[in-house]
Amino acid sequence: MKLRRIALEEFRKFRDPVVLDDLADGLNVIAGPNEAGKSTIAIAIRAAFLERYKTTKVADLAPWGMSGARPSVEIAFEHADQQYLLRKSFLSRARCELLINEGATRHEGEAAENALAALLGFEFSAKGGSRAEHGGIPGLLWIEQGAGQNLLEPAVHAQSHVRDALTRLTGELTSADGDSLYERVESERATLRDGRSGRPKGAYKEAEDACQRAEQTVATLTAAKQALDADVDRLAVLRREYDKAQHDQPWLGMEQRAAQARARLNEISRERDALTGLQRELTQADSTLALLHEQVERDQRDAAALRASQAEAEAATARLSPAREALARAQQHQQRSAERLAEGNAQVVAAQQAAQRQDCLAQIARLEAELQHGQERIAQAEQWAAQVQSLQAAETQSVIDDKALGSLRKLEQHLVQLQIQQHAGATRVLHDLTPGQTLQVAAQTLAGAGEVLLTEATDVQIPGVGRLRIEPGGRDLPAVLAELHKANAQREALLAGLGAATLAEAETRAAAYEQVRRELDMARQTLRIQAPEGIESLRASHTQSQARRAQLEAQLAGLPDVDTPVDLIQAQQALRTAKVEAEHADRTVTTARTALDTQQATAQVLQAQWTARQAEFDTASRVEQREQRGARLVEARATRDTLAQRCQTVQAALQAQQPELIEQDAQRFEQSARLLRDEQQRRHAELLQLQGKLEQAQAHGLGEQLLQAQAEAQRLARRRDEFTTRAQALDLLWQLLGERRATATQRLLEPLAQRLQHYVGLLFPGARWRLDDALMPAAVLRGAGAEAQEALDTLSFGTREQLGVLARFAYADLLQQAGRPTLLVLDDTLVHADQDRRELMKRALYDAASRHQVLLLTCHAESWQDMGVPIRPVPLTHSN
Repeated sequence: MKLRRIALEEFRKFRDPVVLDDLADGLNVIAGPNEAGKSTIAIAIRAAFLERYKTTKVADLAPWGMSGARPSVEIAFEHADQQYLLRKSFLSRARCELLINEGATRHEGEAAENALAALLGFEFSAKGGSRAEHGGIPGLLWIEQGAGQNLLEPAVHAQSHVRDALTRLTGELTSADGDSLYERVESERATLRDGRSGRPKGAYKEAEDACQRAEQTVATLTAAKQALDADVDRLAVLRREYDKAQHDQPWLGMEQRAAQARARLNEISRERDALTGLQRELTQADSTLALLHEQVERDQRDAAALRASQAEAEAATARLSPAREALARAQQHQQRSAERLAEGNAQVVAAQQAAQRQDCLAQIARLEAELQHGQERIAQAEQWAAQVQSLQAAETQSVIDDKALGSLRKLEQHLVQLQIQQHAGATRVLHDLTPGQTLQVAAQTLAGAGEVLLTEATDVQIPGVGRLRIEPGGRDLPAVLAELHKANAQREALLAGLGAATLAEAETRAAAYEQVRRELDMARQTLRIQAPEGIESLRASHTQSQARRAQLEAQLAGLPDVDTPVDLIQAQQALRTAKVEAEHADRTVTTARTALDTQQATAQVLQAQWTARQAEFDTASRVEQREQRGARLVEARATRDTLAQRCQTVQAALQAQQPELIEQDAQRFEQSARLLRDEQQRRHAELLQLQGKLEQAQAHGLGEQLLQAQAEAQRLARRRDEFTTRAQALDLLWQLLGERRATATQRLLEPLAQRLQHYVGLLFPGARWRLDDALMPAAVLRGAGAEAQEALDTLSFGTREQLGVLARFAYADLLQQAGRPTLLVLDDTLVHADQDRRELMKRALYDAASRHQVLLLTCHAESWQDMGVPIRPVPLTHSN
């Protein structure tokens, strides 16, 4: 199938008629920038073939904002030596017409559309717009923008056509009987087995479930019969054990031995109580001994403290004489320091008066300088204030509207652009007249050689010939002239409002206004520097300085005139030194007096304390108490030793009897007796339970139930085995038929696999496609020995797009060999390929274009200049 001509009118981007003709048999590269109309051409091809002409779901085909549009497409193509011309219009006055061999055969309306569907291999939707599932072969081979990586969906929709082509190529005609047999076996098998898991279902599953339930019943009854037999045996054993235990009564002996152990424990308990009494007496003896020992030690500490108090009182009395001498020395030093302090105060007073006189003289001199400087600042500030007022008046006079000036600038630029457009669209008249000859063009007389630009209709007077009227042919020129006149009027209005004749004059005024503003800002800043708080503030400060000078002169008159200058700093330093010495002397006297008073008081207190303690310690009662405590201490120590020896003897005898072991024996015998009694009671209860259970089982006829259940299970097992045999036979037959069908499918896949292998090998040497049973590309095998299988959806976007394009080349080869029409439309594909991959894809594209017509629509013309074909631009005679 080869397209020869495509004509569009009122179709999306193309309002006016456009034609794309002289299309080559092989590769056609159609390039243009974004929104130039490339995708519109691709959409027009799809709409012409795939959309019903009567559908109203194609309103987007009309140009935007164009009411009553009639999107029309006309395509001339050829196939199998037949010439076709398709005309189709949508929306308003919809129509479809198909002419074959210049009208030898003619189809209209739905007949034309059905003929196209049969020829190209696609279907129309019952109502509404065309959908992907109706695309068939065109939907597979015509790649929309951004859909190159989507291969599986369009391949599925074209599967029936591809299978038909494969059948024609291989001659592998499907057997109706074989398919009928396979479908019947599959249907019969489906009634017995689940299609996914292969598990039984339907009657087969019911038979198997019934057999399992019967076998479970048999197992349950068999277990119950075995349990019944075991209970009979257990009943006999229990009866013998119960009778023997009831006769021997072994628990009585255990209870007797436990009572003997408890009696022995009672005797040991009484001995332990006696030991506890001895230990209590020993504790009391220890307490008494510790108390007496503490009292004797306290008497010894009192004697030692009395001796220490005597030594301390004697030492305090000895320290009184040095304290009196220190106080006398401190009083003498205090007297000398007071004399030096008085002399220092006098010197400081004299120095301060001299310093005040000098300070007054210095302040008066400084104020004189400040008064002179202040007078100068006041004069300068008054000058700058006058300049500010003058500049403010100049600013008011030279003010200009910045917004209007900006509008004037933009308008001047717009006028320049309009003039450029006027000159570009004007008719250029070149003349070279014979010397002495003239022409009259409008109001201008032309002679000799030159050039004239005509921007509007103009009369040319030719002497002896007549008049010519020249009208410039540019469609936009009148609009440019109108815009130019309008802009000139606006410029004059703006100039009048600004009070200027030209833009240059307005710019000069604006520059002057800006200069005045800068000078005014500088004058204001200088005035703020000279008088931050105003000129009146400077004058007030000047007046305050004059008053301060008068005060200082009056103060200077009241100070004495010192003949001999005194250094105030030295005098103050000497005074501070005298003060420090006087304060130190005062503190020394105070400290010495305090130390003497403290020492005297301490000596008196210590002497009184020693005298009182000695008198109290030597009383007859205290001496007698100390002697009694010593005798009682010796007696208490002997009593305590005797009690400790008795406790050790009793405790040793008690431990020798091992009461813990006797306690364990008593617990062991008691627990054993209890367990023996509990065991006998348990036997009795179990005997009663087994007897009741056996009587109930005999009443229900458990043996007869088991025989009936076994017979039913055997019958259901035979029925299940019949279904199993049938299912296994169907499985085997289904498997054999499937293998035969797989072999036939493999023969069908061989031509497609060869073409796919041809193209994928150009991109990935050594790689190959893997096709599934539905003739769909499932994965790419590449790597070492092409054993690394990669599913399509795991590959990168660019790789999937490249493989999608290659697969369509292979499908086109296959369909062409089967005699089906093929046309490849690639709308902005391979934009995600890197440079190396693009070069490999160019090889594949060039190879495919040697057998098929390819329309490659791209916005990257520079990338396809090496394809050996001319780059055709998108028709530009359209409006947006």
